[in-house]
Amino acid sequence: MPGPPYTGKCLCGAINFTIASEPLAVLSCFCQHCSKGAGSTNQLIAKFACKEVNISSGQDHISIYTLTDTSSGLSKEKAFCTTCGVPLWTIPASAKDAHLLVRTSVLSSHCLKPTSEIFTKYRPPWMSALEGVTQYEEARKG
Repeated sequence: MPGPPYTGKCLCGAINFTIASEPLAVLSCFCQHCSKGAGSTNQLIAKFACKEVNISSGQDHISIYTLTDTSSGLSKEKAFCTTCGVPLWTIPASAKDAHLLVRTSVLSSHCLKPTSEIFTKYRPPWMSALEGVTQYEEARKG
């Protein structure tokens, strides 16, 4: 199975980045922000240390949208490409300058399997939980 370094880019290729380490966690998130951002029922995200993410091109194409209506009451920033609109990562206020929650769909390797599912209270009733994966009705702590 492929491992680090991971490479990623947006749909139009304006933003390119590498990640030097394994993720600290891989999550399937059913919160309303992630679902809407993914245009689906859920979003797959991988938690990486900010210092491990290197943007090699396109920094000037990254824009930030700040959400304030969060379950924690703390804001979170959604980074996306200004050209193609692809969501790149989320930066929760509690993780500022520490972690990025990178959308696994922008990584060239799709080998990262979720170890947790979060905000499962929003999972559609026709979807089943992933087998062998820890379930959280709301946010995962840590």
